[in-house]
Amino acid sequence: MPNSITFLPVTQDHRELLRGWLDTPHVREWWGETEKELALIYDGMGEHEPYLAGVDGLPIAYIQAWWPIQHPHLEWLRGMAASTRGIDLFIGEASHLSRGYGSAIVAAFATKLFAEGATRFIIDPDRRNARAIAAYTKAGFARFGTHDGDVLMELHAQQSEVA
Repeated sequence: MPNSITFLPVTQDHRELLRGWLDTPHVREWWGETEKELALIYDGMGEHEPYLAGVDGLPIAYIQAWWPIQHPHLEWLRGMAASTRGIDLFIGEASHLSRGYGSAIVAAFATKLFAEGATRFIIDPDRRNARAIAAYTKAGFARFGTHDGDVLMELHAQQSEVA
């Protein structure tokens, strides 16, 4: 288990690191085409709050927060409170998979966002992504539905051991 987890806001200096991670097979399986994903990360529109997640001083993952209320066109997001935050995450290198980092990073990120006023955290892994679902469950998330092949999971501040 990691001794420390840190979050560093993504800058242009991280573009090549992120490109390399997005090009790895275990990331591409669940994320889109590399250049499209990079364009979304760096769009500057404020939709995503992108970070590198560091474990014991080494950046090993990408994590982003987003606001469901900015997506009223998506049926499954309608009616969510303004204090609800969504997240997306991937571990960069395959050598860091299945070591408990994903759940630890998500739990630490939840702590950060709850401290900033979030009351609910949502995430929507593909139903076939058993590794992600297990990590989010370990971090305290519970299923609340499905949508278009995704498992909808949530973590409430008052139910969280990490809040």
